[in-house]
Amino acid sequence: MKVLKYEIPDSAKSYRPSEPFTARILGNERLTEEDTDVDIRNIILDISDSNIEYLEGQSIGVIVPGTQENGRPHRVRLYSIASSRNGDHGCGLSVTLCVKRVVFDDEDGNEVRGLTSNYLCDTKIGDKITIIGPTGRTFFLPQDENVNLIMVAAGTGIAPFRAFIHRIYKERKSWKGRVILYYGVRNAMENIYMNRENDDLNQYMTEETFEAFQTFSSEISNGKRTYVQHKIAENQEDIWNLLKEGNFSFYLCGMKNMEKSVDDVFAQRAAQEGLDWAAMKKEFRQNGRWNIEVY
Repeated sequence: MKVLKYEIPDSAKSYRPSEPFTARILGNERLTEEDTDVDIRNIILDISDSNIEYLEGQSIGVIVPGTQENGRPHRVRLYSIASSRNGDHGCGLSVTLCVKRVVFDDEDGNEVRGLTSNYLCDTKIGDKITIIGPTGRTFFLPQDENVNLIMVAAGTGIAPFRAFIHRIYKERKSWKGRVILYYGVRNAMENIYMNRENDDLNQYMTEETFEAFQTFSSEISNGKRTYVQHKIAENQEDIWNLLKEGNFSFYLCGMKNMEKSVDDVFAQRAAQEGLDWAAMKKEFRQNGRWNIEVY
């Protein structure tokens, strides 16, 4: 049976690269401590006068000023929205993005800096940026508050689930299904929205229907690093029962390799019962119960 999800209002405005919107920076808060080498930001954009009506699970595109070497505009970089439809200020006139500053060394030892992430992380309050969207039409919450939600994320993949959780517990306040979050990061300092810099997800830990499972890949267990798929494997019976019962909606957001790792856990569990996991997943996807956003 298909799960009914929220739908984008007919009145909602969506901006295209040919006709973008100019937003203004309302906030730029570092979510990781200054002494860590990972810089992740909670960036709030003013979208008043845009007529944008977004939903949890959608994305906003950012276009950096200037042009590429070929003279064309820079490519759009999409970021999952980290705020509920009413925004972090509760008025529906802002949208929040979770942005990790990308800096790494290439194979020749040369430093490479991600264009859009560094541009956003360096913005100041009052700066204007060019955005498009919102985009995305499927990664939405169910309308039925009795549906059990299974959310899997790593790193900044937590963004849409922060939006989900705010919507469920801060605004709706009547969700009856279970809300289960599996979240993997390198260490406690990168446990964004649940660390000493910003702990706004911790306020929901006392909710009866909310469960959060965290993994830190810097920790070694039995000689191996622990990733989010390992925590899922530990609790696979609970999740497997939810999948078989059918009253669920599964979401995964993060790096593409995480999708396969999580998929392998369920494929192995299905094989124990002689079931075809690929066929099961196909049916889940067709019914809107299997939702994946990877990059």
